[in-house]
Amino acid sequence: MSRTLEYTVSHSLTAAQCNAQRELAPAQLVQQLIEAATCHADSLDFGFRRLQSLGILWVLSRISFKMDRYPQVFETYSITTWVESFNRHFSERNYMISGADGQPIGYAHTVWMAIDLRSRRPADLSVLGDLNRLICDRPCPVGKGALIRRPENPDRVNPYTFQVSDIDCNRHVNSARYVELVINQMELAIFDRNLLHHFEIAYKHEARFGDSVTVESQTEGETVTTAIMAGDTPACLARYTLTPRTPEPCGSCL
Repeated sequence: MSRTLEYTVSHSLTAAQCNAQRELAPAQLVQQLIEAATCHADSLDFGFRRLQSLGILWVLSRISFKMDRYPQVFETYSITTWVESFNRHFSERNYMISGADGQPIGYAHTVWMAIDLRSRRPADLSVLGDLNRLICDRPCPVGKGALIRRPENPDRVNPYTFQVSDIDCNRHVNSARYVELVINQMELAIFDRNLLHHFEIAYKHEARFGDSVTVESQTEGETVTTAIMAGDTPACLARYTLTPRTPEPCGSCL
């Protein structure tokens, strides 16, 4: 691959990849953002392959995305990504999601943390040399967002125990699984009538196979806040806003 400051990958959404609304599921979008970041970082020699040889691991710390709409079934769409910043322990990365006509339909921002594979403590990225040369000054309308707090008065509380299919190659819960667990707290009809417009999630502590958590959700107007709690410790905190679909889809058409 060429050492370009921007990386673009194209996808074609199959019926098997769709959600109930016949569009790209938010968790699937998160997975594709992660894959684009991984491929781009590998092409610039600071990705999974290089860091693993140094005993370092990239961990997604936070993600925020805003979508005007999601790719539809059989639509070809693309994801473009670029690096916004580096410091000793973190990197910020941006994305643009474009529809079949090449026009933007959404943007995303992620924060990645480097951790030591053995200690699981923050690692020092200075071992990779001057990474600032890989920063792209292209602007992005989505930032990392404001602090997400645990719901004070949750209206839905559900237990969950992480299973085999929740675990990724790093032996902890996959980032996209948390997104699915957050969204699964709502009724299907809510997403039939509303678009998940703005989604934010902050990953706080690793969860592993067999860990039992409590999922607490609170709805205030168009905003839903969710905390996935391991006792008094948050595994992650999420917040999203819903906007009415226009036109509102008919249930028989879905």
